[in-house]
Amino acid sequence: MRSRLLFAGVFALLCLPLLLLRPDSTAQQGLALRQAMVNAFEKGPPGPIILKVENPDFQFSQEHADAVASSLGAFNNGLLTPDLQTIRAVVPGRESGPTRVLYIHISESDSRLIISNENDEPLAEVTYGVKSSLLPPLLAILLAFMLRNTWLSLLVGALAGAILLVPESEAFTNAFGILFWDILFQDILFDPFHAYILGFTLLLSGTVALLTRMGAIEGMVQAMMRWARSSQSVQSMAYFLGFGIFFDDYANTMVVGNACGPLFDRMNVSRAKLAYIVDSTAAPIAGVAVLSTWVAFQISTFAPQLPTIGMSEAQGYSIFLETIPYRFYCLLALAMVGLTIFLRRDFGPMLRSESRARLGMDKRLEATGGEWGHIERAPWTLPRWENGLIPILTLVMVTGYAIYTLGAANIPVEKAIELKKTGIFPWLREVLSQSDSTKAIFLGSAAAWGMAAFLSLTRKQLGVSEVFKTTIIGSISVARSAIAILILAWCIGEVCTRLDTAGYLVSISTQLTNPSWLPIILFLTSCFVAFATGSSWTTMAILQPNVVVLAHRMGDMTEMGSHGMLVLCVGAVLEGSIFGDHCSPISDTTILSSTASRCEHIEHVRTQAPYALVCAALALLVGYVPASFFGIPPLLSLGMGGLCMIAVLVLFGRNPSESRAGLMP
Repeated sequence: MRSRLLFAGVFALLCLPLLLLRPDSTAQQGLALRQAMVNAFEKGPPGPIILKVENPDFQFSQEHADAVASSLGAFNNGLLTPDLQTIRAVVPGRESGPTRVLYIHISESDSRLIISNENDEPLAEVTYGVKSSLLPPLLAILLAFMLRNTWLSLLVGALAGAILLVPESEAFTNAFGILFWDILFQDILFDPFHAYILGFTLLLSGTVALLTRMGAIEGMVQAMMRWARSSQSVQSMAYFLGFGIFFDDYANTMVVGNACGPLFDRMNVSRAKLAYIVDSTAAPIAGVAVLSTWVAFQISTFAPQLPTIGMSEAQGYSIFLETIPYRFYCLLALAMVGLTIFLRRDFGPMLRSESRARLGMDKRLEATGGEWGHIERAPWTLPRWENGLIPILTLVMVTGYAIYTLGAANIPVEKAIELKKTGIFPWLREVLSQSDSTKAIFLGSAAAWGMAAFLSLTRKQLGVSEVFKTTIIGSISVARSAIAILILAWCIGEVCTRLDTAGYLVSISTQLTNPSWLPIILFLTSCFVAFATGSSWTTMAILQPNVVVLAHRMGDMTEMGSHGMLVLCVGAVLEGSIFGDHCSPISDTTILSSTASRCEHIEHVRTQAPYALVCAALALLVGYVPASFFGIPPLLSLGMGGLCMIAVLVLFGRNPSESRAGLMP
């Protein structure tokens, strides 16, 4: 209880600046204007547009003009000309055609921005964030650590947000309608992205249960025991397997967590340590891999804004490659996992969890899943490793093939021919950017289950009724816990989107006194936004369009220069987003990591947080600060960061096999 109260106090102190700082209204309105333009013109207007403001006491600023430029991809070389009450913008390639006049109304009393056409018909309406928008995520996170009940905490936070969405004139009960009907059923359950995630989570869980019942998991464990003869070797196996599945974080999480769990039990390694390895080799490796589903999205968040500074959108990939040495958090997080394994040292809550596991204590703390414990190898089956390896390989190959084919199918024939002429990497980059990775993983999971069922029937391991019974039990065991948490996490994420929590956090971080502080501020802002919303992709999509012009404009006043500052700031946003998502208990990847590893969710968050915080602190202190203020080379910073991590593990870490921390209350 004392540790929970200590966390509450520290958490309150960290959140205090968020409540005391005053937001920049211009920044808020700029974000709202950009989002409104995106909502009004998904593919851009057919021709030139003129924006006129209806408020007599409101004047456009350069920030508002930049917001229009970033939303439309307009060049900043004369095509965008703001004055006191109008903005004229021309979308590149669409200079011809009739000029459309749009009217903007900004209501500061209820924080709303409305765009309407010449006929006074509203095209888009955006509500920008206020201080109360911080309540839902902060309340959910605080309750999760205090009560150790994740789903109840998420429900309370989401309901609090739904209440804030209800106008004062409406009844309190309307909040339940907004949360469960409008958000849950319409925006989440019927959304293809969420449906595919739920589908592949249930399918993979049912597949693992089926493999357990037919003896495939036990056979794989027995086969891997030939190489995994110690706690260190099984951790190394999970670590390098995480590197191998680099193309997608979801696939990485589910495959590594499910495959290595029984082996960790055999070697008395905690499920919390497995969840940490899985989580820390999922998003970090997918985020910096040269080719992955993450890379395509990351590039898409900032590349459309490059024309505003005189660069082409095609240079987005080269900018991304330049950011890799500055991806301090991801690289240090990957190194931290390897160092804990190599040095055989842990610290904090992880040390206690690992010590208990070495002593054979508190095994129930390490596993969840309801009916999962009732699934055992059928006594008439033989443990055969190939029955497990074949479905896993099927999952990886079908997922990879589906990612390729789905992406290639969405590329026009003319563009495909041009890309193939330029080389394999531009072609693959475009394929990944156009693909639907969640659908691909769903198809891969279905294929893996089909292969497992086929093997069990043809090799007479299980009957038809036993196959379906086992699959249903395995899926329901996950649905009773992880799926509920995952859905509630999406609910609170959607609530935060509607309240514009991210926009409010961004607006309070824009008041800079020294341009060299920009990467640090962007890193911290993206950390808070991702932690509060539970989504790194949402954070990137919100922040990156504002970074390109700002970093390029302020870079000339720093040691980095305009281009160097651009690269550093883009990397800082990407890294902060991954760190915040990595630590957030309402993140879907964090939830899936604990689910796949069969680790109690809050136990995973609590044991992982100290390692992530150390890496984030080092990313700031030896990474972004020296690079921004003094122009220190990134490789030197990474080397210093590695030495600091070794020092932390040597000074504060202990060998779990030799420690009695597991006996501590």
